[in-house]
Formats: sequence, structure tokens, C-alpha cells
Amino acid sequence: MSRSILVIADQHENDRLALEKAHSIATPLNAKLEILRFLPELDAPNEIEQKQRLKQAQENLEQTIAETFSDLSQITSQVIPTAHIADWIEGTCTQKSFDLIVKSGHRTESIFHTPTDWQLIRQLSCPILFANEHKWKSKPIVMTTVDLSAKEEQHKKLNQQVLQWTSLWSNTFHCSTHVVYSIPIAKALLELDVVDQKNHLEKKRPQAEKELTSLLENFELNDVHTHITAGPPEKTIPHVANDLKPDLVIMGCVGRTGLKGFIFGNTAEKVLHHLRTDTLIVETSRL
Repeated sequence: MSRSILVIADQHENDRLALEKAHSIATPLNAKLEILRFLPELDAPNEIEQKQRLKQAQENLEQTIAETFSDLSQITSQVIPTAHIADWIEGTCTQKSFDLIVKSGHRTESIFHTPTDWQLIRQLSCPILFANEHKWKSKPIVMTTVDLSAKEEQHKKLNQQVLQWTSLWSNTFHCSTHVVYSIPIAKALLELDVVDQKNHLEKKRPQAEKELTSLLENFELNDVHTHITAGPPEKTIPHVANDLKPDLVIMGCVGRTGLKGFIFGNTAEKVLHHLRTDTLIVETSRL
């Protein structure tokens, strides 16, 4: 089955990062690529100058693509003159069906600025693969996180989607699979010594292992290993990842928008701060 991948090619220092990642996965995944480059500075009132610069930018993009890919038959490309990148991508994804988005990852958030990466995580339901420029000396491992604590159908569906991608990735790229479940403990309870993390893990581990084994039985996973931890996922997941140094981390995300998303953010966003590897975010419908 042919897949469709949307690639966001940056124009600056790591403009080839997303292209090179797309190049490495396109053929194994039997994918067609649509490559976009966004140029906010071309969003100008001078139409003649804009057309000239847009033409030059398109030629530069096509040259970069030709230098990266030997087969151009499954590739289309376009330069978009807009500063509203996340909104433009969201609109495109409502008109076309993409199986995956590939983009270089950026970590430039502040209290007054929500970067494009976070906007895409919160707005899109299409899986997004963030290519990381500063990687560990990674191993052929795909590390996946699941959430067994949430019993709502939406979260169960998310676990299924995450493991479907894990199965596809581990079998296509011949990776060993490590599945992580972090038994939740509120950060405040740990800081106040209300809960002993080690004792809580030992108490909850048997049931967690039973549920995780039952969940994994429905999926064809290559060389699978399981890890049970306890504590805030934004701390425990990066800790396991730092030990394993996987080539890819796959996480599920239930997007939050508005004030709830601004104050609390998503666990996926918090975890991304600490990962030095490629990350695939699989998302369900937003809350």
C-alpha cells in the first residue's frame, strides 16, 4: 500500500534534516512525498518582487531535493509565502490525506511564544515525526510509550494507534522494540514525600505487567522488551530513553487547546525537551 508523507523543509541551517529523514524512510514505507518550504519573509505586498523571489526559492528547493533524492518520480514540491505555518499545514491536512508529517524539531518555546512544533502537535491528528539534529549515538531501537492508567476509549484507541506505528516501524526497519509504561505519581506527592516511589512501583508493577503483556499480544512486535517505571512521565520517559538511546521514540498525545493547553501543556511536549533522538507523535482527537 502506497503511503503519503508531507515533508516540511526548513530554509535555514538544518534545511536538509527533514529531507534526509524523509529520504531514509520513503522507499521502505513505499511513500509518495509532498515537500513544502515556508518563507514568511515573502509574504509581502510587492507582487512582482514576490513572484521573482518565489520562483528563485522554488528553484533552490528543487535543487536541494535533486541533491538529496536520486528518484524524483514520487515527489512534488512547493514554496509557500506565509508566516502562518501551522494554520497552513492544518488547512492542507483537512484537504488531503497524509499518513505522516516529517519535520525538523525545534525547541524555542517561551511563555509568550508557542513554536510551530507545539502548534502542530495541538492542532493536527496526523502523526508527526520530528527529526532531531542533536542525536545520541543511537541504536537500532524503537522505544514506545503507552498509558495503561487511562481507561477512556479515546486513550485505549491512542494506545492501539501507537502500537500499530511501533509494529510498522520495528518490522520495516528491523529494530528491536522497547515498550515503556510509567505508573503515574503526582509530582507534588513525590516532592512532599507523601508517596515512596520505589514502594509504589513494587506494589503496582505486577498488575501493570499483566495489563501490558495483554495489550502487546495483539501486535507483531520485533524483539520486544518491556519497562515499567513510576513517576511523572516527563521525567521517567526521558530517563529510560537516555539509558536505551533509541533511534526513535514513539509517543501518543491527546492534544489540548486553549487555556488548558497553555497552562498544563502536553506530556509529549514536556518529554520532547529532554530527548536527543527522532520522535514520532501519534495523536487522537483533541479535547
